[in-house]
Amino acid sequence: MDAIGHQKALPDLVHERIVEGICNGSLAPGERLTQDGLARQLDVSRLPVGQALKRLEAEGFVQPAGRRGVKVAPLEERFVRELYEFRMGIDQVSAGLAARRAGPDLRQRGEAILERGRCASGDGDIPELIAADMAFHQLIYEAAGNGMILETMASHWNHTRRVMQTILSDDRHKEQVWHDHAAILDAVCAGDVTTAERAARDHAERASEWFENEMARADSHARVGTAQG
Repeated sequence: MDAIGHQKALPDLVHERIVEGICNGSLAPGERLTQDGLARQLDVSRLPVGQALKRLEAEGFVQPAGRRGVKVAPLEERFVRELYEFRMGIDQVSAGLAARRAGPDLRQRGEAILERGRCASGDGDIPELIAADMAFHQLIYEAAGNGMILETMASHWNHTRRVMQTILSDDRHKEQVWHDHAAILDAVCAGDVTTAERAARDHAERASEWFENEMARADSHARVGTAQG
């Protein structure tokens, strides 16, 4: 990580930088993080680093690692399952509300995001692909016209980004993601509440299943590697 500027309060900037590293995979699950090491990397004092790490621990991004500081928390299968169970409900409601309330510009804005995602998929640009995915869901939440949904989902975005880093790194899922998004957008723009709700719920459920399969496959590989070692 590079040194950071001082446009915001330092603890907030440190927090943002560490979260970004965790979400983009440059800080791997299990990686040790210390106040001294982070302070040197970011060219700040230990105090804002310590404040940021306490916040990150409360949010579930890091966990204690004895006297050696903290470590990047793994993505636990149970946590992700619960996150996506929650998202199934929120996304279903949001898509239905959006179908009832969507403005005339939604189609154009949505198509632009779909094109952005397809281009990123073709280029193999995972960070841009994740950003486009987030932009699409944000668009639907905004179209729903419910401020509580926007506020609630904002607190979960970074955990979702971590999951999507795992899912979208696998080429098998990229095409389906944007097929799902196109189906949701079509139903919302058509004002078809039932289809929009079903498409949004199916999309979230499919993502959860993908992650569980990836976790199972990684666990199987780890067991094989241990046995061979």
